[in-house]
Amino acid sequence: MQYDKLGEKIWKTIADRSLAGIYVHDKDLNLIYVNDIVEKATGYKKEELIGKSVFKIIHPDDRERLERLIKDLSPDKFLQYESRYVRKSGEVRWVWGYVTLLSDEYVLGNWIDVTRRKRLEQELIENNELFIALIEESPIPVFITQNDMFVYVNKAFARMLEYRKDELLGKYPIDFVHPEDKDMVEKRYRDRIEGRRGAETYSWRIISKTGKTIWVTGKPSRIKYKGEPAIAGVLIDTTDIHELTSILKKKNEYLSLINRILRHDILNDLTVVRAALEMWDEELKSIAMRRIDKIAMLINESKAIEDAVGATYTVNLAEYAKEVGKNYEEIADVVYSLSNVLVRGNESIKSAIDNILRNSVQHSGKERVKIEINTYANGNFGVVKISDNGVGISEDIKEKIFEKGFSTSGGTGVGLFIVKKVVELLDGEVSVYNNTPSGVTFELRFPRP
Repeated sequence: MQYDKLGEKIWKTIADRSLAGIYVHDKDLNLIYVNDIVEKATGYKKEELIGKSVFKIIHPDDRERLERLIKDLSPDKFLQYESRYVRKSGEVRWVWGYVTLLSDEYVLGNWIDVTRRKRLEQELIENNELFIALIEESPIPVFITQNDMFVYVNKAFARMLEYRKDELLGKYPIDFVHPEDKDMVEKRYRDRIEGRRGAETYSWRIISKTGKTIWVTGKPSRIKYKGEPAIAGVLIDTTDIHELTSILKKKNEYLSLINRILRHDILNDLTVVRAALEMWDEELKSIAMRRIDKIAMLINESKAIEDAVGATYTVNLAEYAKEVGKNYEEIADVVYSLSNVLVRGNESIKSAIDNILRNSVQHSGKERVKIEINTYANGNFGVVKISDNGVGISEDIKEKIFEKGFSTSGGTGVGLFIVKKVVELLDGEVSVYNNTPSGVTFELRFPRP
């Protein structure tokens, strides 16, 4: 009997001092025992709880559910639950616990306070909702890469690249970078993921699903994502800014060129014309007339540069080549082999073609030169190929013919210079090589839309 009393005292002490809440209620749900932690947690004294319904402290919205749970109790099982209780102060808190039958008359319950965990869960939910509102629905593209793949992209990022989000996740990010920028972007990416480079703002080009080139500016940063190193970035589409910068650069080149022509070539020629008028010498008069013709040509050539720095649109190279070629059919044997090919350009392309045809007629060394004009597509470019059967161009001057002022016949020396400048301003390429068996071939390549 002494041992039973000692054992009862020990177990009561253990129950009273347990860090988990322990309570017992009868079949009518009236409390007959609560331990110290229940008293402390609820703010009620034990005597305020004993004999009262267990629902005295249960949140009203949880009472019906818990009552059904208790009715489902059987001797061979216990039931887990999560519910809210209301402290004497009115504060609502959360508990997780379980109940089991002690006998037909009594139910034992245990619980631990999980309010802090529930609040953290709620904060996570709220943070996730905030993330969705601020990041996922943001109009600004955002991405995270890890282990050389996209692990997160928001809707704006997928929309910019013209992919679905699931098409981007798991893909290697460098695969979407423009070929000319890949080495630079990948080196920075490697340095940053390995901690050798900090966050920095820079620009590069990416290629969309439909092949569109997009300039972006971002500040990629090294972060921890799910415990592992990752790169996060926010991008801004700066295509319009880069295109505007390119246009301004071309216009600056145009203004600089026009200034040189006005300051040097035209000014010098006007000096000769002025002297001829003052002296009215027949020989000088003849020279003056030639200089006037040269001035007119320089003005026309300058207009070609002006056109080249203007707006571009889709043009048909075959139509342009045919239109210009007709002007030379009376003085040369012009042969056409034209395929319709669309390029990005403007009226300045006609001036470039015209300059080359004029060059063939003037420098062929033949009374009537044969000129072949071909147009065709070659990869990302549309090509105008112009070949003649004249004397050709010697190897020692091929590198010089596009230089401003270079001439072998006393001409203006700006015709082929204008050709090169026009083609370059339209983001194209020009090349020259000998024709077979004689003559010369010019190829003008312009980007296709």
